[in-house]
Amino acid sequence: MKLGGTLFVRNGLMYDYCFVEAINSLKEFCDEVIVLDAGSDDGTKEVVEKMADSKTKIVCLEKEEWDEQKGKEKLAYFTNKAIEHLTASWNFNCQADEILHEKSYKAVRNAINSNYADGYMITRVNLWGSPYMQLNVPQSRLPCSSQVIRLTKSNCQSVGDGESLDCQVVFNFVKDIELWHYGFVRKKEVMKDKIINMQKNVFLLDPDPKLDTMEVFDSTAWFKKEDLRPIDHPHPKIMKEWILTRP
Repeated sequence: MKLGGTLFVRNGLMYDYCFVEAINSLKEFCDEVIVLDAGSDDGTKEVVEKMADSKTKIVCLEKEEWDEQKGKEKLAYFTNKAIEHLTASWNFNCQADEILHEKSYKAVRNAINSNYADGYMITRVNLWGSPYMQLNVPQSRLPCSSQVIRLTKSNCQSVGDGESLDCQVVFNFVKDIELWHYGFVRKKEVMKDKIINMQKNVFLLDPDPKLDTMEVFDSTAWFKKEDLRPIDHPHPKIMKEWILTRP
């Protein structure tokens, strides 16, 4: 089975996404990679264009197309724009601040070759405040789900806020396929602006008032020490350098 990987990014440099590492991670375990730049104007487009190679196709859209889409559904829209370019029969979709752990590569291949279903639920490790701590609270309190649908046949589409792909799934490999989410451990001086941008310009919400009094992002305003637990095994190898310069 041929496996593709898809990812879209917009202004990844401005908002400190680990998008370069995410793209390189997809290159490690996928046969084909589609990277879509959704109208970046901060230099991200130029970075991703240089990452094109024999297995990696870069698709660049104009900023006007980003602006034309309204609400959280725009995240699914650009995810699907990337998926449109796939020729592989299977797709691993990740966001620009997520990395598949290398220990999961074999399980991904086992999943698509076993062909149990059109899609598979996987585990997502949600880091918080520090690259060495993860959230340990009930699902109802999580800002991002701890299980997501990211490995599916390529005809499955993204819906809503782009968190998962829409298809019937099984849980056969949920413990074996592990995606790490670095969205809440980016540089503190950037994190506040990133959250405000997402809440205001994507989800069309008033920004969280707790942010008003912060010069830099304070993760303890949402989760306390008792809500966290240390990570219990090493980060994906590809993130070794990135985490050294984060909180």
